[in-house]
Amino acid sequence: MKKKILLVTAVIISSQLYAQDSTKKTLDEVVVTATKTPIKQSQTGKVVSVIDQVTLQRSGGKTITEILNYEAGLYINGANNTLGTNPDVYLRGASSGNTLILLDGIPVNDPSLINNSFDLNNINLNQIERIEILKGAQSTLWGSDAVAGVINIITKKGGAGKITPEASISYGSYNTYKANVGINGKLDKFTYNVHYNFTDSKGFSSAYDSTGIQGFGKNGFKQHNFQTNLSYTLTPNLSISAFTNYGKYNSNLDAGPFKDDKDYTGVNTSFINSLGAIYKLKKGTVHLLYTLTNTKRTLLNDTTSAVGNGDYLKANYTGRSNVTDLYSNFSLSKKLSLVSGVQRLGQNTNQSVTGYSRDYDFGYQSVLGKDSTKTTNYAVYASLLLLNQNGFNAEAGIRYNNHSTYGSNTTYSLNPSYNIDDNTRIFINISSAYKVPSLYQLYSEYGNKNLQPEKSNNYEIGLQSFTNNKSNSFRIVGFVRNIKNIIIFSDLPVAPYGKYINRDVQNDYGFEVENNIAIGKKGNWLNNFTYVDGEGKADNIKIKNFYRRPNFTFNSILTLQPVKGLTIMPAFRFVGTRLKGQYDAGPATMPQYYTIDFYTGYNFAKQVRVFIDFRNITNQKYFDIVGYNSRQFNWTTGINYSF
Repeated sequence: MKKKILLVTAVIISSQLYAQDSTKKTLDEVVVTATKTPIKQSQTGKVVSVIDQVTLQRSGGKTITEILNYEAGLYINGANNTLGTNPDVYLRGASSGNTLILLDGIPVNDPSLINNSFDLNNINLNQIERIEILKGAQSTLWGSDAVAGVINIITKKGGAGKITPEASISYGSYNTYKANVGINGKLDKFTYNVHYNFTDSKGFSSAYDSTGIQGFGKNGFKQHNFQTNLSYTLTPNLSISAFTNYGKYNSNLDAGPFKDDKDYTGVNTSFINSLGAIYKLKKGTVHLLYTLTNTKRTLLNDTTSAVGNGDYLKANYTGRSNVTDLYSNFSLSKKLSLVSGVQRLGQNTNQSVTGYSRDYDFGYQSVLGKDSTKTTNYAVYASLLLLNQNGFNAEAGIRYNNHSTYGSNTTYSLNPSYNIDDNTRIFINISSAYKVPSLYQLYSEYGNKNLQPEKSNNYEIGLQSFTNNKSNSFRIVGFVRNIKNIIIFSDLPVAPYGKYINRDVQNDYGFEVENNIAIGKKGNWLNNFTYVDGEGKADNIKIKNFYRRPNFTFNSILTLQPVKGLTIMPAFRFVGTRLKGQYDAGPATMPQYYTIDFYTGYNFAKQVRVFIDFRNITNQKYFDIVGYNSRQFNWTTGINYSF
């Protein structure tokens, strides 16, 4: 393994030496997630990556989770399973729920889930302008769950013309249809963007038929998604905005790994509404944002077929999260600025589960009420940013958080960096983060109101370099993450036979190598390699618990435009061995695998683009989760039209 790591790293580093500087593409984009204020990537010592609009347009056949899977440090378990599979986001090997999802800079999550995460199936690719990925502990600016990092999904806003319609349609493997229609524009002081998306797929069996003769049924998927973005400029200094995202999808489910089910269905609904205001000061801006997220999941399993497991289940889960964030960016001098703010986060959930198990011959019922199952967080935070003081840069921040159940905690961040020259920077990040106990962990029958938040310390050191025209880049980062007070489920000898407690610690470490090489004016070649490992400790006993997460991944994407209007994009992805899930069947170690994709698109005119996207063209058979199928060779073809 070590030889493979050294070989791939050497290839990436040495390939940077042959980069050409003549492409027009710039990698020095302006980002907002790193400091909560616009700043160029070359000016920040934080590890931030951008998936831009051009890349998203060249990914018409993929889902958002498939695209994220090609980023350094990210591994999305479930991205290549049937549509509707709940994805587990593992950023730098951190467990699911330790990566905070933002929508236009506001935290979104589902309080009805045990780990309080957000279902990325609710966001459609056609509605996204770009995605910013910020790695490392980021709780000082962004709050709970930002233990491994932040994924900020930035949605499309109003256009430049008065009325600009757009539409797309595609068809692909598993009888999958996708359609998108939208309109955007600007009318004097008013801008707007409205989108509707529809997806319908017959799918394939989620559960793996190990015998090949049981005739498992297909798991279909149908989704409607509607999004609006509106803004109005009241005065030269004051503007207001409104955002709505409504999504609903139905999916067929199986009974579990290796187990088919003919009558198990799920309905997921997400309704996100946000209001915002920005006031421009002489030396800064003031932002006020309010977001309300309502989620609902309904599961029904009334199996009567002999193939099914015979269980009965009826479950309703609703979650409600509202976030108010008031913050300002203020320039203290030409080189010193301050970000400061206050935030309120309220959450509640309402859950009812009724079921019967044929295998164990018993019934069960569980109820959580929204009036009692709720928490409130208040936080104040501040961060100072110093830019280019004789080549020295620094960011230092602190956050105080007060939780209605467990009390208070604080986090900090320190990010010094030094410009070796105009294009090369070395940096260090020392920061802490936290993850609050979920509502289920606090209030369910297994809950524990004495739980404390999980707390972590994160350390990074790295080097980032650009060429003079910012068209080539190279970055290498090493990191260590130590988490204590990890919340686990502990067995009990008497009813309810289990309880959530704080006990374990987790120590993770690794490194990432990334580079982007311009190939003349014809395209670019992106490579990234990630190595990550870790172990837990319970009662001073070390535990190998890096379940379902590969120690190393390698991604390579070559984008070429040999003639005007034509784009070809082969991509290679390698996933190393990993431990199976703690309760998964099969051998302890899951085998490595690779996939090869190939995309080609052609612009007939500025307004019309056709594409075909082949994925896993060598038809590799692999499993991200034991007992569940992953997509083998599949394809999508479509057309996009922008008036």
